[in-house]
Amino acid sequence: MGEMSNSELLANVNAAKDDAVNQQGDYISINEKLLKTYLGDPYGDEQEGQSQVISVDVQDVIESDMPSLVRVFLGSQDVMKFIPRTDRDSSEAEEKTKYINWIIRNQKGNSFKILHDWMKDAEIQKTGVVKVEYVEEEKKSTLEVDGLDDDEVLEVIADFEQDPTVEFEILGQDKDDDGTYLKIEYKQEDKYFQVRNIETEDYLISRNARSKEDAELVGDKSLLTRGELISLGFDEDLVKSLPGDDEKEDQSALPQIRYQDQGGEQEENEVNHWASAKIEVFDLYIKIDFDGDGIAERRRIIMAGNRILENEPFEVVPYAMMSAVLMPHNAIGRSRAELTQQTQRVKTVLFRQMLDNGYRVTGGRVVVNEEKTNIDDLLTQRPNGIVRTKDDPRMAVAQLETPYIGQETMQILQYVDSTRVQSTGHYLTNQALDSDQLHKETATRFEGIKDAGAAKVELVARVYAETGYRELYEVLGWLVSKFQRKKDEITVLGKQLTVDPRRWRHTHYVESNVGLAAGDNQETLKNLGTMYTIQNQLKAEGSILVDETDRYNLLQKMGQLMELNGFQTMFNNPEVPEEILAATVEQLIPQNEMLMDQIDQLSSQKELVEMERVKQQTDLLKAQNQSEFNYDKLKADMTEHFDEMMFKYTELEVENKVDIPTKGVNG
Repeated sequence: MGEMSNSELLANVNAAKDDAVNQQGDYISINEKLLKTYLGDPYGDEQEGQSQVISVDVQDVIESDMPSLVRVFLGSQDVMKFIPRTDRDSSEAEEKTKYINWIIRNQKGNSFKILHDWMKDAEIQKTGVVKVEYVEEEKKSTLEVDGLDDDEVLEVIADFEQDPTVEFEILGQDKDDDGTYLKIEYKQEDKYFQVRNIETEDYLISRNARSKEDAELVGDKSLLTRGELISLGFDEDLVKSLPGDDEKEDQSALPQIRYQDQGGEQEENEVNHWASAKIEVFDLYIKIDFDGDGIAERRRIIMAGNRILENEPFEVVPYAMMSAVLMPHNAIGRSRAELTQQTQRVKTVLFRQMLDNGYRVTGGRVVVNEEKTNIDDLLTQRPNGIVRTKDDPRMAVAQLETPYIGQETMQILQYVDSTRVQSTGHYLTNQALDSDQLHKETATRFEGIKDAGAAKVELVARVYAETGYRELYEVLGWLVSKFQRKKDEITVLGKQLTVDPRRWRHTHYVESNVGLAAGDNQETLKNLGTMYTIQNQLKAEGSILVDETDRYNLLQKMGQLMELNGFQTMFNNPEVPEEILAATVEQLIPQNEMLMDQIDQLSSQKELVEMERVKQQTDLLKAQNQSEFNYDKLKADMTEHFDEMMFKYTELEVENKVDIPTKGVNG
């Protein structure tokens, strides 16, 4: 079999795209309902004149999860690391860990919000997705400067001429009494790795896929302007011929729900220009036997308006997806909102009934005998007003009794809340109930409930780490090793680091640093403090079980848990020679100063002895001779000790290839 024709490829891609999960079944409608539930939107069964309150249990659960998840994944410590297979590739694994972490935490579009929104998507929707891309785009900019002298003008132009990646054109140059005005237009190719969020309605994955790798098709759709497509390298005439977004097949109401407080989804472009017109573009990764060898391989297909813009082999699927609750044999799991939505629905009904009952009890209604009551008097409400009746007033007007059901309803609410705790682990210390009558719990039992609730959030964090974050690091590591073709300089822990992904040759396993993740920092710090005490005891006993590197590693772990970004400035790393040398020199300086003080003191003593010898030449001759002998001996000892210290300085300089000012061989 030969290579597949363009029409055959297009037919297969369209068939796989139309069979994606967001085009079939209830997937999109379920996610629409979940987002509405989180936002507390009305259910549609509200009646005028009755309570329309909405319980916000879904919102409560998710907003209570997010602080723990942010603390775990967006704190100072590294979430994942690459593990070397052998000692030979350990340095590569360490370099890869530092560089990938740096890329993720230094995104142009605000790393914090990207990762925060990813996790929150997975909390609300059935899955949260981010896409990892290597972007090459051409950017056009303009530089305008004024007041330059002749040398500065030459310097600015020289900067552009010496950069081979920049094309520039001088649009204006004018000289007056204040200096030279210069206007330069330049084009520059910008290359970078990007992690961006994919909206639920825009993510495509084959129905019934067991995993992302198992799926026949994975991809996304996005709206790009014609100008953006041209900047990505696509032919201008081809881009101009593509249909606009008015022909897109959008069947989801999620954008309208998401932007309802801002007026809904934008229907048309505000800027009326062809370069700003938006086009629906599909970026698809499909398993297909394109070359006809009988083996389906993964290929990247970019298409717009039923036109294939790009077709190339691609080994990985550059998406990372995660769900809060995993489902066996299914790529898509369940969300925390999905577990809580039924509780919210039930509590909404109970709240409304309880409030309606309260309104009737406090508002009060009366039964009236029209023949014996002046209805106009009864309908007119005024202080000390009179209602005219005939015969016995009790036979004319009577209060209509409405039984109060608030206490019974609160008991039901208490039970509903307890079922929510069982399913989500989210508990409230204040249930707005009488704890003595309705919720008699011992402190021990409450702590047990609290720990069980924290364990469920910890499980969510571990699931995020072992699925979404693992995929993110694996995909980004592959993209960097494949597409980056130059060295890069970054700052890690306050130090400059040069990385060269071109030398990465090994595939490393990605290991999670997230164990018991949510809310356990204080307990872990307490345990590490105990370990540090044990280390100090072993060190004092001269045990070989502990060295300075072990103690430094423990302190570093404690610093990470305490969110200390500047830990490296607080302690010397025993594995860094420069830091140990500086510490050693600092320890030797006081010893040197003490030695010099002793020599100065002896010199003073010698002068006193000499003066005494002049005064008492005869009587103190023997004492003077003895003092001279002691001084010379001590001075010789001190000189020898000083020479030994200078020798130590010289050894340190030779071993570490540094020069200590005024010390050592050059001192």
